Amino acid sequence: MEILHGQAPERVWHYFEEISAIPRGSGNEAGIADYLEAFARAHGLESYRDALHNVMIYKPASAGCEAAAPLMLQGHTDIVCEKNAEVAHDFLRDPIRLQVVDGWVTADGTTLGADNGIAVAYMLAALDDDTLLHPALECLFTAQEEVGLIGAAAFDGSKIHARRMVNMDCGGEGTVTVSCAGGMRVDLSREVTRVPFAGQALRIFVTGLAGGHSGGQIDKYLGNANRILGRVLAAIPEANLVRVSGGSKDNAIPREAEAIVAVACRDCAAKAVHAMEETIRAELGAADAAFRIVTEAVEESADMMSAEDSRRIWGLLCLAPNGVFAMSHSIPGLVDASSNMGVVTTEGDTVTVTFSPRASMESLNDATEQRLRILADAMGFAFHLTSRYPGWAYEQVSPLRDLLCRLYKEQTGRDMVQHAIHGGLECGLLRAKAPGMDVVAIGPDAEGAHSPDERVNIASVARTWDFVRAVIEHCAKN
Repeated sequence: MEILHGQAPERVWHYFEEISAIPRGSGNEAGIADYLEAFARAHGLESYRDALHNVMIYKPASAGCEAAAPLMLQGHTDIVCEKNAEVAHDFLRDPIRLQVVDGWVTADGTTLGADNGIAVAYMLAALDDDTLLHPALECLFTAQEEVGLIGAAAFDGSKIHARRMVNMDCGGEGTVTVSCAGGMRVDLSREVTRVPFAGQALRIFVTGLAGGHSGGQIDKYLGNANRILGRVLAAIPEANLVRVSGGSKDNAIPREAEAIVAVACRDCAAKAVHAMEETIRAELGAADAAFRIVTEAVEESADMMSAEDSRRIWGLLCLAPNGVFAMSHSIPGLVDASSNMGVVTTEGDTVTVTFSPRASMESLNDATEQRLRILADAMGFAFHLTSRYPGWAYEQVSPLRDLLCRLYKEQTGRDMVQHAIHGGLECGLLRAKAPGMDVVAIGPDAEGAHSPDERVNIASVARTWDFVRAVIEHCAKN
């Protein structure tokens, strides 16, 4: 422990700092799985690991609590790998550089990984605490959550014995999540025709947008760099794309996007771009105050895309469903359906646009899927659907939820807030593998998930840890 030494709760921050040294972007969870298995061996605990690097660690009940029903604690090990453009960081090799700023833990120019490293640290601290009275504990550390809940979808349900579960991937403090949206990932791709480069090359770079979580912050109407880039490209007369890219994660609102274009008059094109910049700036909110579009002359020798392909691509960026489509009629402020145009890539002669649609009702997800299929067909793109996952419906009867609300009232004197979220959680998938599972989701105060502004509040982590301990101890008695 270096950066977080002396922060309370000591064991929680100890484990958070240890796992922050382990690269664990989605699909790169082998190292953290090795660490978890080594932890289990060192503590004499049984563990199970599957091919995707999901890990379950089992701890027998405290003496005298053997008759209590098992309790599962759950969170995911993978993190979203986002960084500021000027930051040199290799997410496959480098540790997260932690900082403490004004009572918050954050990272130096990258995502922090508190989503969902705090859950991992809580579970390890609970498993390590021999003073904690507890029922049989099943701590499930899932992989590839951030890219479509892949680990939870593949996990062997026969390894789950508990029928009550505390997911720790959703806050803030004092809130218990009681349902979440389902979603999917959609890729639209087009093979382009290349023609010899002609004209002058111009780089167009959209930057300075706030970005954020495409579930939790889609209702903030933040600027989407990919959408903005499409709109700008459509405003340039006689431009041919050479390559286009934007965003890095389908579930993160893209902060930056860029294109290299061939134009007849570089100065004329730059003038059109900056006119659009002023128009768009006036439309954006305060969160996107740093927005700007940079243009610069570049040397380019690669073949350019045909005029037809170029129009189809920026036409798709302009027309694709993006943002909020429907709000809940029954829960004020809850988004019912949305889509995030998260990533645009050019790989060789293939341009791919990746979306993360979400909805609380399967019929609304069906509708978004249909819209994207129709758009793909109309614009000459191939359609590919992956990682569709179910939502988690609100249950009228939940003894575990009632317990949390009662304990929070006893601890604080305040009522715990119950809410539904538009983000995707693993609760629905895991509940389907364990019929009758009573599920809640909690977490400390954190901000800026999926962006380099991510941070987690130190005092809130401590209070939430005390609350988690109280929940575990009460479950040991029932």
